Amino acid sequence: MTGPITAPAPVKWLNRNVLGIGLADLAADANYEMVFAVLPLFITVGLGAPAFAVGVIEGVGDGSSAIVKLWSGWYSDRIAWRRPLAVAGYGTTVFGLGLIVAVASWPQVVIARALAWMGRGLRQPIRSAMLAGSVERNDLGKAFGFHEALDTAGALIGPAAAFLLLYSGHGFRTIFWVALVPGALCVLLFALITRDPRRGRPEPVSLRVPLPSSFWQLMVPVALFGLGNFATAFFTLRAAQIMQPELSQTAALAAAVGFYLAHNAVGAAVSFPAGWLADRVGKAPILATAYLTFAAACVVGLIGHGWLALGLMALLVGAQNPVVSSVESSLTSSLVETRRHGTAFGLLNGVNGAADLASSLVAGALWTVVSPVASLGLGAVLSGSAAALLWLRQPKPV
Repeated sequence: MTGPITAPAPVKWLNRNVLGIGLADLAADANYEMVFAVLPLFITVGLGAPAFAVGVIEGVGDGSSAIVKLWSGWYSDRIAWRRPLAVAGYGTTVFGLGLIVAVASWPQVVIARALAWMGRGLRQPIRSAMLAGSVERNDLGKAFGFHEALDTAGALIGPAAAFLLLYSGHGFRTIFWVALVPGALCVLLFALITRDPRRGRPEPVSLRVPLPSSFWQLMVPVALFGLGNFATAFFTLRAAQIMQPELSQTAALAAAVGFYLAHNAVGAAVSFPAGWLADRVGKAPILATAYLTFAAACVVGLIGHGWLALGLMALLVGAQNPVVSSVESSLTSSLVETRRHGTAFGLLNGVNGAADLASSLVAGALWTVVSPVASLGLGAVLSGSAAALLWLRQPKPV
């Protein structure tokens, strides 16, 4: 009988799995970011729903994803066929987003979004565990940074296509149809290129054996930041607001989609350098800086107006989003042994998803009942507090 599953022998950090997972997620992000670039506008303008509906849709999607992530991460550490399970997750996401083409009211969007994000929750811990198991520990920042750069490049291509379609007079539903093309491509890329880097037979660790204390130490600022880190959809709504009344509603909507495009361009540019830097100066300080950058974006959205504020908000939102994702993942990988990566990523993503559910619901309620300033102010306070906590109590890698 073979021994427990372990990471492979030393390999170059840019290998088949890192490249294959990155390309698959490039196509996946092009798929759903093409949809999300216009989804808050489709909900509020196309379907006539209030901003609260955006919070419900984002929150339910993140909440359903969080539940699936917890199970998927734990289960993937116990099976030898986790890669096909991830492929099914990619396919479910594409199918769920495809259903938005046919919706007639915003509660139907809730169902489609929840199904799509359940698929994302199914594959995300597996994908992250496969990526972490494919490189040496001192290359985790570079590998996750490179992956996030390709991931964010897809998030740049998707909104660019949505912007061109919207600018040329096409409706929201045409954009949703076109988004199915990169969606199908991402499923094929992951299925055909990637391989499970584990060797041998899975030897699961009992849940009664606790994860390292440093992992749980990290989860505290992660959860606190997540509570303030409301969905980017609210920044898209704010982008349209800060451009009026100088611009017409149509021009302001186009500017909001342009903001979405610009913030992803920034993210694609900073992802790999941030990962490289995290490998050299420490992952916790880079992550704390990213948390603080989100707080700064909230402040700009709170007090800014016009093109300058729009550009600065795009810069700050873009600079933090992929860095938070990649550095949280690489730091988690360094705190937990390889055979428990799936469980750790499931918990990380579950904590993030549950916090995102709460933050989106609260942000949507404050946005509608009080004002956008209340949502942005709360986001700034919570994310700034998370940055301070992480900086003062930095978890130590195993």
